[in-house]
Formats: sequence, structure tokens, C-alpha cells
Amino acid sequence: MPAVSTPQYSPATRSKRVRNIRSIRRGDHVEVRSGGHIYYRGEVRDTAPGLGTIWIREDDEGTRTAVSVEDFSIWKISGGAGR
Repeated sequence: MPAVSTPQYSPATRSKRVRNIRSIRRGDHVEVRSGGHIYYRGEVRDTAPGLGTIWIREDDEGTRTAVSVEDFSIWKISGGAGR
């Protein structure tokens, strides 16, 4: 079970919700959220837009995780602690 946390950002950290996963590229840093909580945070390793799935390498444990955009919202992180 993933760790759940409430989004907390430094002033330099910005995030933007991703509406179309075709805009996500390998190497992008993202947060995976549901109900205002962060379930995963990491670097995008691969995408499958046709399946509505991305794979990330989690920041904390380095685990590779598949994420469905039907189950979660994806937020692209730029600057600050998210990078």
C-alpha cells in the first residue's frame, strides 16, 4: 500500500494538473494524487497513452510503479523540492 500524504510545497515548487498524458515525457517529475492526497511521487520512466498508464520510479524507494489515469490525477512538478 502506498504512503499517503497531503500536498506540501516550498514556495519555488509549482505543479500543474496533467489533463492529457501525451504531454508527459520520460524524465518529468510527477505526483500521483487522489482525493487531495499524494499516493506516489517520482520520475516518469515510460508512458502508454493508449492504455491511460504511466510508469514512474518512486523518489523514496526507487520502486517502479504503474499508474492508471482513470484511478488517479497526475500533476507535473517543476522547480523546488519536486525536482
